Amino acid sequence: MTARVMVLARIREGDEGKFETAYAEVTAKVAGTPGHIRDELLRPADNDDRYILLSEWETTAAFLAWEDAPIHKQTTTPLRPYWAGAVERNIHEVATADSKEN
Repeated sequence: MTARVMVLARIREGDEGKFETAYAEVTAKVAGTPGHIRDELLRPADNDDRYILLSEWETTAAFLAWEDAPIHKQTTTPLRPYWAGAVERNIHEVATADSKEN
């Protein structure tokens, strides 16, 4: 079942542009990871400091395998200097009429 991972991160004031540049670099490195489908960065429209990093994976297991691998921390390190505090991660499986079990 397809999974979507949402990471909610507060970004330090004034570092938004640097964060977006770092995000583009990170997503370029993640492309081609087994099970990875795509990434999106959602910028706040109301001058809030919270961004949503959205990724789509073939399965939750594929995402968790990448997250647990040492390459995950190495790949995502460029994002960390811009975070203002802890980030929140949620995994959601896509529920469609085709994916429901009867």
